[in-house]
Amino acid sequence: MAASARRPDRRQPGPRAFPYDTHRSPPAPVLPVRLGPPRAEPATAVAALVDSGADVTVLPEGLPQALGLPQVGEVTVRGVAGTARVPVFAARVEAAGRRWIAEVVGVGGEALLGRDLLNHWVVTLDGPRRSLHLRAYGLAAAPDAGTMPY
Repeated sequence: MAASARRPDRRQPGPRAFPYDTHRSPPAPVLPVRLGPPRAEPATAVAALVDSGADVTVLPEGLPQALGLPQVGEVTVRGVAGTARVPVFAARVEAAGRRWIAEVVGVGGEALLGRDLLNHWVVTLDGPRRSLHLRAYGLAAAPDAGTMPY
């Protein structure tokens, strides 16, 4: 079973900007995310590092169980520490005005927002301004955004 995001809501929030976490070296894009079980309101807030190199969204090991997220399968993940078989959990995820029921994995020590959720937005990293910009696909970019449609 592959971890994936399903059923994004259809709200179309306007462009949103989030400051980089300047406590990291170098500063990095971090997005506030709220999490909870699939049939409950997201109640737990975490700061998730935006990681376009991550296929799936990752929660720190043990957090899915602490939140009472149901396990829905297993998946093999590869990272800098090697390959491992890890459980997949269903979660309600809320970020930047959007909500999903997503499949997440619990491994490592940090929350990572992967491409499974990032691909629902046009993402612009403005390094010089240390700002992450997210907008729903189809909305006009800010005049000075300089977004390149890759």
